[in-house]
Amino acid sequence: MLIFISGGVRSGKSSFAERIAEEAAAGNGKLNYIAAGRATDKEMELRIAMHQLKRNDSQKSWETFEKPRNLHELAPHFSRDDILVLDCLTTWLNNEMFAPDPPEDPVNHMMMGIRRLRQSCGMLIAVSNELSYDAHLYEGAVLEYIKVLGRLHQAAVKEADEAYMVENGVPILKKGDKE
Repeated sequence: MLIFISGGVRSGKSSFAERIAEEAAAGNGKLNYIAAGRATDKEMELRIAMHQLKRNDSQKSWETFEKPRNLHELAPHFSRDDILVLDCLTTWLNNEMFAPDPPEDPVNHMMMGIRRLRQSCGMLIAVSNELSYDAHLYEGAVLEYIKVLGRLHQAAVKEADEAYMVENGVPILKKGDKE
């Protein structure tokens, strides 16, 4: 199962993803967190520490994998009992696009990674930021990044079983049949 969750910065999307994962793990599921972010500045260091602290304070046990690129390489580490939270596609795309050796087509490369992870686990929850609202304000590399992110979101949602937009802490189901 693939669940896609997007929303604005600090909208509550990671908390929502973790809640879904913990509910899914109520049986025999093993919780895993794939962190694509890199601590490149003080703000990112604080955000990473906040996410780590939140998982450590959870009543559930999480295993964290920190991998900024080529996430498909993690697929052999998981089994069908595993629940994965991938946080987040936005930073992963940034890491791929602006690497010294970027993939020729980052959307295809990342979708291949998403498919491999999805096939290796019971549930993959992919989190991403919604950045397209202000795209008209940007140009150059930033605008290109936002356009590629939009294509990635469309490809991920097309393959997702469920898709949510989180606004102000409220998840809104956009795709799927949740009763």
